[in-house]
Amino acid sequence: MTLDLSQISRLGFGVSGPHKCDAVDRSLTVRLIREAIDLGISVFDTAPKYGDGEAEIRLGKALKDVDRDRLFIVTKAGILDERDRRDFTPEGVRASLHGSLKRLGVDRVDALLLQGAASGELTDALQACLQDLKDSGLVHYIGFSGRGEELDEPARAELFDIIMAPNYAGMPEELTLRLKTARAVGKRVFAIEAKNGARSSLRLPLGKADRWYFKRQVKRLWNRLSGSPVPPGSQLPVIEAFRWSMDCPLTDCLMVQTTNSRHLRELAQMAGLDAGHGGA
Repeated sequence: MTLDLSQISRLGFGVSGPHKCDAVDRSLTVRLIREAIDLGISVFDTAPKYGDGEAEIRLGKALKDVDRDRLFIVTKAGILDERDRRDFTPEGVRASLHGSLKRLGVDRVDALLLQGAASGELTDALQACLQDLKDSGLVHYIGFSGRGEELDEPARAELFDIIMAPNYAGMPEELTLRLKTARAVGKRVFAIEAKNGARSSLRLPLGKADRWYFKRQVKRLWNRLSGSPVPPGSQLPVIEAFRWSMDCPLTDCLMVQTTNSRHLRELAQMAGLDAGHGGA
């Protein structure tokens, strides 16, 4: 049995970022995922690229002995590894999915997302392959993840059920219009990067996970100084930035990544999950 998109939690847990590497111990990742399940979170997103499969392995370990029918597992295809090697051929996407199933320890995923395919890579043969994977039962929903104009075609194409894309306070209007287009034709939006709408913050002393986030902030600052595009955001306090993205009518599920149990519980409460108020 697969959860219908109308049944999933408003909050999802992204197994990526610090959870793909030694910034966070495997045991902590597993514990947080299981805590998220206990809080009522049903959506878990990962990809082969994250840590060259390490993130999928961690999610797989956390899923052992858990009622699979309570969960909505999402992975991606097209970007093979941390070196950003690409393979959007039908054969490559099919092989990627089978590798993901093995690492996750499951016989199907609820959604498979193409990870930022360019328009030239979104061939008729690839779309036929995705439909075949869906028809075979290996995948229940097909989706697309991206941040820019690569979303234009999937936002309109009938094949795609889910669009995973940024949705944050202060986001440029052209990005918002893409989400509106997707919603207008019945797509579900899995929102990411809510923190782009928040002012930068730094906690001291820095733990391993904090150092991972700090490096990402430094990279964004460097991009700003070097003239590269940087999301403008609205500079809300962090928790209010998450609240804005979650409450936005364009968001069906807000994907977050955290290494902190307290933050996870706070977000679950914000999402209206009963277990987030102290239950289990």
